Amino acid sequence: MNRYPNSKGPIDYINSKPYQVVATYPITRVKDAKLIKDWLGCDSAFKSNRNNLYIFCNEIQEVTWEDVMKKTII
Repeated sequence: MNRYPNSKGPIDYINSKPYQVVATYPITRVKDAKLIKDWLGCDSAFKSNRNNLYIFCNEIQEVTWEDVMKKTII
């Protein structure tokens, strides 16, 4: 059972998308995953049967950007 401070949790790739883990709890200790997700302020919760854990996390959004070039004045 791990709960990480804000913005300090490990990054985990789930379905090839990056997520920052907020907390992990054993499946047997979780009665209502939605309630815990709301309490932690997470946007996603995953159940990992292989590790016997619920993983509560936030998706890391991809930033859109474009190159900015300096124009020289002649």
